[in-house]
Amino acid sequence: MKYKMTPDIIQQIVKVHEQYWDDYRPDLFKYKQAYETRFWDKAAEGQMLTYVQTSDAYGYIESYIASLFARNPGVIVKNGIRGRGNAKVAQHVANDFLVYQRQQIENASRLALIYPMAFMKMMPTQRPDILRKIETVALPPWEVILDREARRYEDQRYIGHKYYMSMIEARHKFGDKRYNTIQKQEYFDKYEADEYNGKGEIADQNFDYYKYIEVVEIYDLHTKLMHFWSPNWKEGKEFLLSEEIPFRDANDDPVTPLVPLYFNRLPDKPLDGYSAMRRIYDQIYETNMVRTYQANAVRKASRQYLVKKGVLDEEQMAQITSGIDGLFVEVDEENLAGAIQAMPQNPTPPDLQFYVQQVQSDKDKGSILAPFTRGESSRTSATEAAALAAYTSSEIGRLARERDTMIEQLADTYLCMLSLYVEEENARQVVMIDGEPQIVNAMMLEENFHIYAQDQASTPLSESVKKREFMQSIPMLQQLGVPSDTILSELVRALGLPEDFNTAAAENIKQQQVAASKARLAAEGVAPDAAEQAGGLVSAPSGPANLQGILPGARSIS
Repeated sequence: MKYKMTPDIIQQIVKVHEQYWDDYRPDLFKYKQAYETRFWDKAAEGQMLTYVQTSDAYGYIESYIASLFARNPGVIVKNGIRGRGNAKVAQHVANDFLVYQRQQIENASRLALIYPMAFMKMMPTQRPDILRKIETVALPPWEVILDREARRYEDQRYIGHKYYMSMIEARHKFGDKRYNTIQKQEYFDKYEADEYNGKGEIADQNFDYYKYIEVVEIYDLHTKLMHFWSPNWKEGKEFLLSEEIPFRDANDDPVTPLVPLYFNRLPDKPLDGYSAMRRIYDQIYETNMVRTYQANAVRKASRQYLVKKGVLDEEQMAQITSGIDGLFVEVDEENLAGAIQAMPQNPTPPDLQFYVQQVQSDKDKGSILAPFTRGESSRTSATEAAALAAYTSSEIGRLARERDTMIEQLADTYLCMLSLYVEEENARQVVMIDGEPQIVNAMMLEENFHIYAQDQASTPLSESVKKREFMQSIPMLQQLGVPSDTILSELVRALGLPEDFNTAAAENIKQQQVAASKARLAAEGVAPDAAEQAGGLVSAPSGPANLQGILPGARSIS
């Protein structure tokens, strides 16, 4: 079946995409505000004296981020089924790329927890070094256009990215056309217009840096074409640019530079994510409401009194309100109990505190986090805690699997994109692998490698457990005959010790071997002199007793 993607079709796709995320905007803005501890920013002012904002939403998201922390993302690359390429070179090149993407991976993780999902886009740069020619950026979900009719992410007919491009970039990429420039509008500007009311002053200046056009970069995976379309040029009736998708895998299938990160999916709509914040937002809302009510109730709990009219004059009232210790005030009233009386206070209902505890319990149930991840003390051992972070053992393990899937796809996409740049540049790329120079060419990277995240579910806790287990196994390794220098090298690597330890240990072992050799020779007796070492005659006195070692068949007469 053949079809042709036209500007009108893209215009319809973009319209459906914008309508979809317009419906989500109010809810997503609430999640954003709760995470930023700005819950009451848009509340009706003047209803209460004091507003209290709790940090429950921030702690909820960051507890996941802390549990999913990995010091350095990396992968292990295995040969594909066809046996092409060089897995060792591909692994070192991919890990060198991933080590610089830790911050963007963490940003994407936060976006995927606060919002339904997130994406990583790999973009070419202008750097001369080919290995640094590709960088990543975390994208929010409303910027990525998906084919939501697909049952799997891999079965999409198209995927796109909707963004703003400055006039400087537009002229550089598409030429000097007659664009209808617009002001850049962020997704939440509709709600934050009051807070950023000065933004338009810059946009109105006559500088190309502050003039934008809206661009849709869409990849037609059926025809293997990529189109650049903008409603700000010829009213969207023509493409800005159309060309073949340049990045291909070993099967010559198109590769897009967009990598998804779904922490939660809707079962009946696999391409629609589910925000982790959505699970507990009602509890966060109730917590902020109750805490605000309590704060205002406490401020109203002042001491007030009822005084019978005419009993106290102004001077006596001033003396009473002065609060002087040991003060006596004379009054003409015979019944003092009827002269002044304390205003009764309405105590806070005890059910309110019980309700707060219920809300907190509901929030903890919705998080599905182990107590130790929230800082609560438990009797769980370090080994059991590390097992909780393993795959399929807890919620954290499941999320770690999703994060590692994104890292694996990042590495795979990077290798496909890098092979194109290496082939086009036709330059000798030399990298150091295990201390030896290795020339990288495109053929080494063109294969459907099996890629596995190297630091799967690796947290500081699990790393400490691995170090401890390795140190406990050192005696057993020595009994099995593992050389001491090999054990030392692994110990230095695991504990992050200076490499000078290996050099010093090797020199020490050499000195011990020399000393042991000298001691062995001394234990055997007097060392032979120079004549004996040269194979000459001995200098012992001549006689019959000394000829038995020379004459054949001689017997000792001693």
